[in-house]
Amino acid sequence: MTEKFHDPIVAEVRKNREDLFADFDCDMDKLSAYLESKRSEREAMGFRYVTEEERQARLSWSRQRQEAETRRIAVL
Repeated sequence: MTEKFHDPIVAEVRKNREDLFADFDCDMDKLSAYLESKRSEREAMGFRYVTEEERQARLSWSRQRQEAETRRIAVL
């Protein structure tokens, strides 16, 4: 894949992702286990994880907004 332009931020994110996957032999289960093991430590530092209920509420709200926008456009 050829990039039409180079974005240094995107390039850095991609490199970090590749390095992270390499650290865990491209095994998502190992990466997930590592991240889960750090969860309590991160919560103690102030990070907040979204619950499944909150995620579902956000998805529902987003769907409702999209449906309302679709109806609004259809009336035009």
